[in-house]
Amino acid sequence: MKSLKLSLILFVIVCSAACKKDALTNFNSNSPQAVHTVVILGSSTAAGTGATPPDSAWAARVQAAVSKSGIKANFVNLAVGGYTTYEAAPSGYSVANRPAPDTAHNITKALLYKPDLVILNFPSNDIADGYSDDEILANYAAITHKLDSAKVQYIIFSTQPRDFPDASERMRLKTINDKVIAVYPSRVNDFLDQLSTSTYSINPIYSAGDGIHLNNAGHLLIANATLKNSVFVQVIH
Repeated sequence: MKSLKLSLILFVIVCSAACKKDALTNFNSNSPQAVHTVVILGSSTAAGTGATPPDSAWAARVQAAVSKSGIKANFVNLAVGGYTTYEAAPSGYSVANRPAPDTAHNITKALLYKPDLVILNFPSNDIADGYSDDEILANYAAITHKLDSAKVQYIIFSTQPRDFPDASERMRLKTINDKVIAVYPSRVNDFLDQLSTSTYSINPIYSAGDGIHLNNAGHLLIANATLKNSVFVQVIH
């Protein structure tokens, strides 16, 4: 902005599955920066489940890559395993027979940190709990309204594959993902197809073995996609 020019160089080095070796993304900036705050809301994938050791999780990888680059950023991870978009909804949001927002882990709490960026990572629990597409979209609308009102940038992560026994549930992962992309075309970090088989179960090379979570390779894929995401690059510079 004005006379200051910002440059970001992303190097994504991913070994093939055959070599079974992880590689970190290099995320570099050559310009002085302010300190940014990033808040993560989500469920078990954002909390790191499936990654071993914990610093192999996508959130930890992103934070490490940003820190290594010299960019100053504080990451606040409010994710809780098992959570859905209902728990992340604004305080006071109420829908009959649905979970109440968790005021320690929701968008209202996230905004208290005065973030520059909020990441929403809710891969499949809403579908597993039987919530409709309309419900999920309404929850995202309530959350993003708060973000838009506060003029805070945000990224919505795509759904992830899950080994639901019912094929219709697996296809819903694709259906709701497409609907979210249609509503938020420039905000979705979409990696669903990359992680999936043709029927939206987890591609075995990314599976942690429980039919729900991703292994280190899956977390690495998400981390690399995040570091290349246009909104992330715009904010974290």
